[in-house]
Amino acid sequence: MSSNKSSESTDSNKSTKPSSVDRSQILLVAGAVIIVIFAIAIANIVQGDPEGSFSQIVSVGPVWSTDTWQCTSDSDFMLHGVLRGFEAAEFSIGVSNIGTQSLYTFSYYGQTESFSLGAEADQIITITRTGTVSGFLTLQTNTGSTASCTQI
Repeated sequence: MSSNKSSESTDSNKSTKPSSVDRSQILLVAGAVIIVIFAIAIANIVQGDPEGSFSQIVSVGPVWSTDTWQCTSDSDFMLHGVLRGFEAAEFSIGVSNIGTQSLYTFSYYGQTESFSLGAEADQIITITRTGTVSGFLTLQTNTGSTASCTQI
């Protein structure tokens, strides 16, 4: 009987000690985080925009109380969207003076679509939904610009 007790205590000591797999996963994640931080820092140094940094951000969502969003800025801008919809729901993206650029149809419940679109200063990007669609829109423009995303 005493041999059984000693093997049980050895097994319980093994379960509380972290395995080498756990340590390697922690080191891998820590290394990846450090690499990402350095990559962002290097990209910011190398980018060097003479008109100022492209760092003002306006983010809206996920609830839509109307069927249409309009986003604009008095400086060149990018609009990024991640939208989710029910089956057969649709959304379209249009740019003023150009027209509708894209039409997306959700083919199954919970499908997610993403997009990125750029526009020149004072243009309006309009996102219109048909059916149940929700999600986030993020407008990115130059620091000091006047920018907005509003439901109409």
